[in-house]
Amino acid sequence: MPIRIGLKTQYDRMLAHLNRLTTELSDLQAQAASGIKFDKPSDAPVDLVSTLGYRKALAEIDRYQQSIREAKGFLAAMDKAYEALENITIRAKELAIQGANDTLNEQDRKALAREVWNLLEEAVAVANTSQQGRYIFAGNNPQVKPFHLKKEALPGGDVLVSVNYAGGSEDLYQGYGVEQKILVAKNGKAAISDTQIFETLINLYQTLENNNQKDSLLEVEDIQQNLKSLKGVLEGLTDQHADVGAKLDHLELKENLYEDLKVSLQERISQTQDVDLLEVASKIRAKEIAYQSALAATSKVMQLSLVNYLT
Repeated sequence: MPIRIGLKTQYDRMLAHLNRLTTELSDLQAQAASGIKFDKPSDAPVDLVSTLGYRKALAEIDRYQQSIREAKGFLAAMDKAYEALENITIRAKELAIQGANDTLNEQDRKALAREVWNLLEEAVAVANTSQQGRYIFAGNNPQVKPFHLKKEALPGGDVLVSVNYAGGSEDLYQGYGVEQKILVAKNGKAAISDTQIFETLINLYQTLENNNQKDSLLEVEDIQQNLKSLKGVLEGLTDQHADVGAKLDHLELKENLYEDLKVSLQERISQTQDVDLLEVASKIRAKEIAYQSALAATSKVMQLSLVNYLT
């Protein structure tokens, strides 16, 4: 026995079909407007999960790059500081060579001594360099000014000159990746004081200031010893400088790698998230045609009534 389908049932089916076409057309239009495949998780669950994973990785890379930029700032400050200290040492060697000339009088040597003192003060100032409010040679105590120059008068007319270290005893590191860290502040004692730059400048200053006229040969020997010490100071500073340069190069390499990875992740996000506008436009056109056809068919069915059959 054939099954009769009432007009109401047909109307309901057609309206449901029109509603579905309207929803699909609206979704496609939203994709075309936003350029994104999904507006809600059910639209493309696999692509959504992949995109969220890529976005999380991008956010982590952004944090790593920010840490690298900060660390590069500290290392660049160290790089300039070591360059300045090397120049100070080179100038001190030039003054020592001049001071070794036994034809100089007391006034000449005292003039050299004053310049050496200025170099000493400059070296202390460089050793107290700060970056973003942190002393780069204060180690793990970066808020404390690390080096202090003292000049004390002693009984008998002698003068005690010293440079004291008050910073941290360990280097300070900052994370910039998964289980990776980079130096941002050096223990100043190991990084500068142990090169003997302050002691050598102080000795040279005192030798020239005292102007040992009674034993000019001994004075020359003292200056020659200072020259030898300055050579060792320069070698120590150069080694420290090279270490900082190597760390800067390493960060530069890391930064480039992260930038390449960032580009790769952005391409993957584009693949999983972005729509093919030509494809979407084609689908929109097809849905519009289907919708117009369904609308026309529905209109014809809705015109049917018992009067049509009686007439």
